[in-house]
Amino acid sequence: MPEELYLGVDGGQSHTAAVISDGEGNLLGRGRSGPSGHAQQPGGQERLRRAITESVGGALRSAGLGSVAETEFASAHCAMTGGADFKEEAIRSVLRARHLRVGHDAPAALAGATGGGPGIVVIAGTGSVAYGEKADGGWLRLGGWGYIFGDEGGGFWTALQGVRRAMLADDGLAEPTALSALALEHFDSPDLMALAMGVYGDEISRDRFASFAEKVHEAAAGGDRSAQEIITEGATYLAALSSAVARRLHLSEQEARVACVGGVFKGALVREAFAGVLARRLPRARIIPARFDPVIGALLLAYREAALGPTEGLLNNLERGVATADEAMLERRA
Repeated sequence: MPEELYLGVDGGQSHTAAVISDGEGNLLGRGRSGPSGHAQQPGGQERLRRAITESVGGALRSAGLGSVAETEFASAHCAMTGGADFKEEAIRSVLRARHLRVGHDAPAALAGATGGGPGIVVIAGTGSVAYGEKADGGWLRLGGWGYIFGDEGGGFWTALQGVRRAMLADDGLAEPTALSALALEHFDSPDLMALAMGVYGDEISRDRFASFAEKVHEAAAGGDRSAQEIITEGATYLAALSSAVARRLHLSEQEARVACVGGVFKGALVREAFAGVLARRLPRARIIPARFDPVIGALLLAYREAALGPTEGLLNNLERGVATADEAMLERRA
């Protein structure tokens, strides 16, 4: 067993991921469990503790190590959707670490994307947020107001605009759109009023509703004009959010690297529209591919909090570990 263990956790509304490594960046184990968001809701604290215990426990088992209760980490960073509110006490009741930090998921996403360097990350999953850091440690987070007040460009917002367009078309206030039939099929609903009542009556969960965003992207790719307008509007907002971070942080040209993270960016149309708007708003920006996923970013923050800088040797070890894990996953699927 290595003398020092480091833990990164990425907790979200769809799943929770954990990764364990030693002090040199050698990946030892990975684990995955259910969602850990909405901790303030009834049953949320217990769901959070279970998600942390199962994901970290799975990572320990895959590393051939002991249980969560038996393990003390040198440093652990838990990057949580929505931040530490309602979560830190529950997580501290489960994990033991000499350095334990519970924070927002955006810094981990940036750390993963840049390998611990400065830049901007725009996250468009169920919600949306942009976060930037300067080389001198200055940082800024914009957006992330939640599904009622904001999250434009995110999955829930995209799904909501798609259903709204269908309802406007049903009332004769907007042009006919393929989104109408797609919404009824996706939610297995007889009509749009029944769909609305299903949402108001909490029969359709927030995450399930957000999953309709994928159908909006498909309709846009298929040429539906209403869907294309939604995708363009969302991408415009995300680009504006990114450029606002850069402007307010006074990022240098070298620091103005932008990484796009989250399921929304899987769509080619949103990537293209985002790149076009960002080029106009922030000409010096350079869109970069993410070097690591957010859970590795959380691990990098665990190193940082233990005063272990992300040396190139450590980053290279992490890359080799990620590549090996990806290859093993492909073999299992085959």
